[in-house]
Amino acid sequence: MAEKEKAKKEKYLGTKFEKFTTHYLGPCGSLIIATAILISGYLGSNYLKERAAAKARSEKCVLTMEAIQIYSDMMREQEEAENKLHEDMFNSSMKVFSMPDTCKLEEQILNLELLALNFHETFNLKPFFSFIREQIQVSSGYAPKEIYLTRLYATAKSIMKKQMMVLEGEGEKFSRMVDLERLGQIQGSLQLEEESLIVEGIKRNYKIYVRKANDKLKEMLVRLEIRTQRKSSEDVNTIISEYRLDYFNFPMIHNVTLLHDQRCAIVLNEFTESCADITLVTFPGSLAVRGKPYYQEVIQNLLMTGKLFDENINKELW
Repeated sequence: MAEKEKAKKEKYLGTKFEKFTTHYLGPCGSLIIATAILISGYLGSNYLKERAAAKARSEKCVLTMEAIQIYSDMMREQEEAENKLHEDMFNSSMKVFSMPDTCKLEEQILNLELLALNFHETFNLKPFFSFIREQIQVSSGYAPKEIYLTRLYATAKSIMKKQMMVLEGEGEKFSRMVDLERLGQIQGSLQLEEESLIVEGIKRNYKIYVRKANDKLKEMLVRLEIRTQRKSSEDVNTIISEYRLDYFNFPMIHNVTLLHDQRCAIVLNEFTESCADITLVTFPGSLAVRGKPYYQEVIQNLLMTGKLFDENINKELW
């Protein structure tokens, strides 16, 4: 009897476990397997995507470096070719000036025009212009002389205007008319109306004095006084410069060096028997051909900011 009850109970438990396994564990197992497959597929897909993206980035980086290298090589070759062309052109033009007795004046002027067109931002061409002017003045024939002088001055004005267009974009300017007739009637210098300009937050006062004028050479002897008021004190920094001004003073080359890497230049726009038109421009030193900060300013910027160059540090000192 006890054995029958025990067998019956075991059968009942076995049936119940079988039902539990069939109805519950079976579907749950399938669900777990499906979930595991889904997760593994998702992780595998993400891994493959990340690997593909990393490979694409690596290939893109390689292509970018190759493109940069190719571009650098092309630019270097182009620069070398341009430098060679400029060198040949410069040497060819210089031969004309080194043999003035064997070269015609027309050829000298033509070579000067080529030099001015290609090297006006690189070299000081004023000695060449002055030399050609002397050659023209000692030449025979009034009509050709006037034609050559007009052509020479037109070339100089063209260079000056090109440089002024660049400088005016970053700097400030003002113009004045010089009464040459009055200058010839007075003793001493003719003082023009003073002006103040602000460039990069720095205000300066400018005074121009015209001392002499030469109608034959179309030039004037000018005296320029530049005053800058210090912000931190009542001290005034004064710079005085005196020089001859003619059509061959090109602002990127012939300029006055100011503090805080700025430059100032005066150009002659027009010169007649009765008056002269001049323009003063102040601009950042980076636009000048020799626009490099002084060592003291570089060291000062480095000590105060830890940087070799800083646009704003110098402005705070004034």
